[in-house]
Amino acid sequence: MTSMTATTTTRAPKRRGKTVLPPSLGRQICRWMEANLVHAEGDYYGKPFRLRPWQKRVIYEAYELNADGSRRYDRLLWGLPKGQGKTEVAAAIACAEFAGPVCFAGWRQDGTPIGAARTSPDIPVAAASFDQADLVFGAARTMVREGTLNELCEVFDTEILLKGRPGTLYRVAAVAGANDGKRPTCFVSDELHEWVGTKERVHLVLSNGRAKRRDAWELAITTAGWDQSTLLGKMYLHGKRVQAGQGRDDKFLFIWNEADEKWDLNDPTQLEAAIRQANPAVGDFLSLEGIVARYQQIPEHEFRRYHLNQWSAAPTQWIPVEMWEAAKRVGEVAPGTSMVLGFDGSYNRDSTSLMGCTEEAVPRLITLGAWERPDGVKEWTVPREEVLGAMEDAIGKYAVRILAADDTFGRIWAMDLEALQQKGIEVVEWPTRSQSRIAPAAAQLYGAIKDQRLTHDGDTVLAAHVGHCVAKGTRWGLVPTKESPDSPRHIDCAIAAIIAYDTAVRQTSGAWDFSAFDLSGA
Repeated sequence: MTSMTATTTTRAPKRRGKTVLPPSLGRQICRWMEANLVHAEGDYYGKPFRLRPWQKRVIYEAYELNADGSRRYDRLLWGLPKGQGKTEVAAAIACAEFAGPVCFAGWRQDGTPIGAARTSPDIPVAAASFDQADLVFGAARTMVREGTLNELCEVFDTEILLKGRPGTLYRVAAVAGANDGKRPTCFVSDELHEWVGTKERVHLVLSNGRAKRRDAWELAITTAGWDQSTLLGKMYLHGKRVQAGQGRDDKFLFIWNEADEKWDLNDPTQLEAAIRQANPAVGDFLSLEGIVARYQQIPEHEFRRYHLNQWSAAPTQWIPVEMWEAAKRVGEVAPGTSMVLGFDGSYNRDSTSLMGCTEEAVPRLITLGAWERPDGVKEWTVPREEVLGAMEDAIGKYAVRILAADDTFGRIWAMDLEALQQKGIEVVEWPTRSQSRIAPAAAQLYGAIKDQRLTHDGDTVLAAHVGHCVAKGTRWGLVPTKESPDSPRHIDCAIAAIIAYDTAVRQTSGAWDFSAFDLSGA
């Protein structure tokens, strides 16, 4: 990590075949990363950091220089599908900017540039949410703590400091508000598609702060979004226009890995070609077969966005009516059938629902109870005895071992749920407020309904609640929700169905060790 002394003021262009490449610090920076950092996640955790050739090419371009040694680019937007390790690459770049040879310090005799560490680096590692910011910063923290930089730094929960000289690498969550007054030398933002609404202001403030430092720049790594009127959408369209020769922006580097629209995804050969085109990690640390399987498991618009990095607007309705109808299987569920229950319960709100999901080769959702506030009635409470009676009836008729209750209002029913536990029914919490849990569970149910690996009893109330669900995009996928918070159109049966099916799948596969419902403080 020692600086090298400049020996000449001339440079020679590099050639690759007949292509003349601009000079770059990228090769030296890649070597520095691999000599000083470790992998921070996944199967390679703690092992010496190794860059793939396609990652090295991006870093080489990012650190290209002009003839006077200044940075060629001051903005880089790099778009990749999920699973390419982009968060870890962003963290590695942040570490290099913090302590690596990222500043031009002259030319060698052969004309290649010399890199030196930056004076007083200021590196905000940012994301839209605290959770995502923790992922990027956490990766950088592990790279520093477990690598050779540990002795040179002081590592804290939300910042890393250089010992003996000024220098800070720190976590920023856009949800916390603007960060005026900062002087970033490199601003790293992750998952830019999430920087919407007031979060765009935070990005603007951090980006503008670069003007206060020489050769400062910003890096954004992301997957495609839904709305091209957002910050990311505008940057993406700008990059496309520049690529097409419809505009000029010599300081903006736009690298976007996406599949062409020409591919017919219903053709297995073309599906594979599309995946390979968009996913540089396929065949290395990313399974082609796993991505192909996802095409059958999730809605096509989600597959295109997450795995082909194509812009794809979410449909308004969560599950199309015709798809839901095709999964209907009317008929009696035999007494004694093994089943789990999903409960979305409230006390004085509009609706409460109890759903069952059979544990068969092809599970079936059955509606065991739905209680809704009557139209025009302002003061209303859920008929508690009816709800408990429906639970008792289901337990008496079917082989019920588990009841999963939403954690939002489940505690209101805590004493009743405790009574069920005493009768030998395992009661567990299901975190409906967690988008990271409900999004994949909803996608799982959607895929099963689509492929008819899951059926339902055709109940009209359940169908109405499913039909009322609109698809809200989140970083974890689509979440079924009401069209507005005060909408009178209920969706509780749909949420209870998601809880029931997810619990049945996890119980059957053993993928979830159920913990008892926490009744403390009830």
